[in-house]
Amino acid sequence: MSKPRYQLVADELRAQIAEGDYVPGAQLPTKPELMKRFGVALATLDRGLDVLRDEGLIETFHGVGTFVKEAPPQRASIEEEITSLKDRVARLETQMMEVYSNLGLPDSAEHNHAQEAG
Repeated sequence: MSKPRYQLVADELRAQIAEGDYVPGAQLPTKPELMKRFGVALATLDRGLDVLRDEGLIETFHGVGTFVKEAPPQRASIEEEITSLKDRVARLETQMMEVYSNLGLPDSAEHNHAQEAG
């Protein structure tokens, strides 16, 4: 079963954006140009553009044109976030131990244990 024509329009434009044919900030061709290029009616083209708009790839300014949006920042995976936070906590614990040592204080574990006992 073949894809609907609007989806083919969206797929082709999405691929061109991904390949850098249309960079962030670039204006897409006009609707009449895209209709001719893809051999589709305005309603079909609009539906294809709606798909890309819903995906956050393009934005349209009435009377101006349709433009490729800036790429959203890449999000790290949850595993990468957890690893990064663990590394940060370890560095902070090391820094705290150095501060305790420089001030001649017992380390935080000993300090907390003494407070709990007292």
